Amino acid sequence: MIQQYAESNLINNLSGVLDGKSQRILISGLKGAQDSFVLAGLHNKNPFTNLFIANDKEEAAYFQNSLDNLLPNQSIQFFPDSFKRPMFFEELNRTNILQRTEVINKIALSSIDERIIVTYPEALFEKVVSPDVLGKQKIILEKGETLDIDTIIEVMVSYGFKRVDFVYEPGQFSIRGGIVDIFSYGIEWPYRIELFDDEVENIRAFNPTTQLSIRNIQKVSIIPNVNSEFSQDEKVSLLKILPEDSLVWIKDYDFFLDQVQKCFETAKEFSSQYMEDNEELKQALDQRSFIYPNEITNDLENLNQILFKKGDVKDSFSYEQTLGASPQPNFNKNFKLLIEDLNNNTSKGYTNYLFTENVKQIERFYNIFEDLNANVQFIPINKGLHSGFIDHELKLACYTDHQIFQRFHKYSLRKGFTKEQALNLKMLRELRPGDYITHIDHGIGKYSGLEKININGHVQESLRIFYKNKDESNNLFR
Repeated sequence: MIQQYAESNLINNLSGVLDGKSQRILISGLKGAQDSFVLAGLHNKNPFTNLFIANDKEEAAYFQNSLDNLLPNQSIQFFPDSFKRPMFFEELNRTNILQRTEVINKIALSSIDERIIVTYPEALFEKVVSPDVLGKQKIILEKGETLDIDTIIEVMVSYGFKRVDFVYEPGQFSIRGGIVDIFSYGIEWPYRIELFDDEVENIRAFNPTTQLSIRNIQKVSIIPNVNSEFSQDEKVSLLKILPEDSLVWIKDYDFFLDQVQKCFETAKEFSSQYMEDNEELKQALDQRSFIYPNEITNDLENLNQILFKKGDVKDSFSYEQTLGASPQPNFNKNFKLLIEDLNNNTSKGYTNYLFTENVKQIERFYNIFEDLNANVQFIPINKGLHSGFIDHELKLACYTDHQIFQRFHKYSLRKGFTKEQALNLKMLRELRPGDYITHIDHGIGKYSGLEKININGHVQESLRIFYKNKDESNNLFR
């Protein structure tokens, strides 16, 4: 299907227009998840950097999930705002800050421009640290080098990191004997640095919940808090650091500019009322790390753009095309209507596709059609799609199971780790040999200590528990 879009008249026309710079294109009439296929088809034919600006965070998340399913071998990066909720500046979200830094870090380090970034107005409203500045502020740690514990503590504190018992979010570090755990900004997993005297013996990324190793690493880069450790002069718009041939997709241009203006007014009002005891938030607001609405329009003028809605745009478009697509019909769980519709599509030469994330739903469709003695032609696709559509030009009818069964379809975003998980690890560390402990499967035993074991090439700390019959069991803490 993606190849059909890549070879379509629309994509061929777009490819020709996008040979130039600062082109503005209007594509209207898209329905459902059709925009995901258009972007995927164009990206397959012209693999340059794409920035997709949805109307809000929820729409961006659904689009990112659909695109991630359509292009499993392509890294689809989600660029969120820094707060718990968009346009609510009361509380920062460290997982979101990590993701923002991760995007900037990949742009700075990667020489490959074939990336897709999905975002929304409130996220673009915030400036990001310039990749050049970020590169100069990194701390590089390498296996085999000498590392002084006192020095690393001093450096971590100066970079705004907080010392804790167990790391669970970016901006934290812990030291237990010869083990130094650091949760840097700009990477999904924290680092565990093991020392032999003052030499770095081993470095690995690990899961802070299970303590399982993810992979061994030769060299790591520690990145400070991009919100509080950099000044306004060191921050720029995300649009300024994109490659020159990047393509910006905007769902609703007027709405996008209105939201940026609203963000600016809300931030200005809130900056006079923020909590004095929240130093990190205070620094972020004091630095005025936000973009003025007119800066957004100026930055966009230097990049290629595809708009889905004309609105009040006064400038002419380099290319315009209206697609006569239709949204997925509403069947209200009436499978006779569904069968009739699918058969009607087939009679007109359309190909029916049913998208579902659950393979059992495919079996359910076959069983329903068999029970109703329906000879229906369709192609099942075990992929999630946020909304169905009918493309009349390519003769594709793409339906989703959650719309057919009228079920809520939830998007998925990275959630990070929680303080409660870290507290469980702290309780585990406080155990002493001889303490009684209850295992959910094996019952009551005596705690003997921690032991490192190798499981399929992954080093894991496990509990050693002795039971009454002297049986010894290495039970992994999960």
